[in-house]
Amino acid sequence: MASVLPRTVQGPPVPLRWPPEDNRIPREIFTDPDLFRWEMDAVFTGPVWVLVGHEAEIPQPGDYKTLSVGAVPVIVVRDAQGQVRVLVNACAHRGARLVEGPRGNVLKGGFRCIYHMWTYAPDGSLLGVSLPDDFPAEFRKEDYGLPQARVALYKGLIFASFHEGTPPLETYLAELTEGLDRVLGDGRLRYLGSIKVIFRTNWKLYVENIYDGYHVTALHTGFQVVRLRSHGGQRLVPNYERNGHLWGQSRSTPREQLEPVLRDMTLFDVRTKPTTDHNMMVVFPSGVVTDYFDTLQLRYVLPLAVDQTLIEFTFFARADDPEEVVRHRVRQGPAVLGPAGAITLEDAAALERVQQSSVARGDNVVLKGTPKRFPPYRHVDEAPIRHFYQAYRRLIGVPVEEGSS
Repeated sequence: MASVLPRTVQGPPVPLRWPPEDNRIPREIFTDPDLFRWEMDAVFTGPVWVLVGHEAEIPQPGDYKTLSVGAVPVIVVRDAQGQVRVLVNACAHRGARLVEGPRGNVLKGGFRCIYHMWTYAPDGSLLGVSLPDDFPAEFRKEDYGLPQARVALYKGLIFASFHEGTPPLETYLAELTEGLDRVLGDGRLRYLGSIKVIFRTNWKLYVENIYDGYHVTALHTGFQVVRLRSHGGQRLVPNYERNGHLWGQSRSTPREQLEPVLRDMTLFDVRTKPTTDHNMMVVFPSGVVTDYFDTLQLRYVLPLAVDQTLIEFTFFARADDPEEVVRHRVRQGPAVLGPAGAITLEDAAALERVQQSSVARGDNVVLKGTPKRFPPYRHVDEAPIRHFYQAYRRLIGVPVEEGSS
């Protein structure tokens, strides 16, 4: 069975002007549908590791979940021997999608295509076909397994790559491993549930918003109402010369010092750690890892169209949490960091406005913190956005215009 996908080799399908100043981002990249289709290959099936899950989401043999790597639909599954695999969610016969639902278990029956009833084992191998009479004599089931991504694990996080040249995962993550160690501990988590929502914005605008510390105090009125502020911190960009990941660190106002405007302010409790330290990370290009208050969260960023992005908010507890703490996490996570939580609605409104106005050609400009050329940056800076877009630009193969940068 194929282990990686065939790759496109030519350059971007549209001429693209990229300013020489690294703090200017051309708005065309948010609106051009041809470029969007190109970057699904050049970025998401390029030499990157894409976050697709955590082992706690598929704890038993046969457990699976579905999502996409860029435009490629995939199944993240634990096979009968316990190995984690990432399979292309398309029958090797005529391409019908094998699985439509979000998750389940196929240990007994396997994945069965509704079109011609071809059946695959959880490891992606073809188990059987219907009515095999009159197949060509050279037909062999061994030749029709499902294509698979390369898979690597770190502290239970599941990463997939469809590129043969992707470096080893820990090399790719670089110093971000320190942040992941801090958040994930020994990696033993308990899956609590997921919420999905479609943002009416380009996937890159959603991701860059996480790199941006400048908007937090300006946009998020929910935090302003309760007088919740950040008290120090920094924004690191591990491996910025290659991949431009993000590790944002901050510390917020303790709950007892907040303005008691809610009937129950325990929503902002921090019960599982000694301080109100927060960590928010992006594994380039699209994986988000968050430890905020007592919320442990992964976000999967799934591009649907040039102006639509599906975000899956996935919540966890630690495997050894007492039930009281689990209930606290279940309540706090969606209410603070879910799609209808205290801050996400405001992000969605702002990002939709940016998307709508991107048809007005020109450049978006990053300013706050840019006098400093390299990380670490202050937690209120937007300068890390530059590194995200330079990593993106290199992957899509666009040179900068001549001029001073």
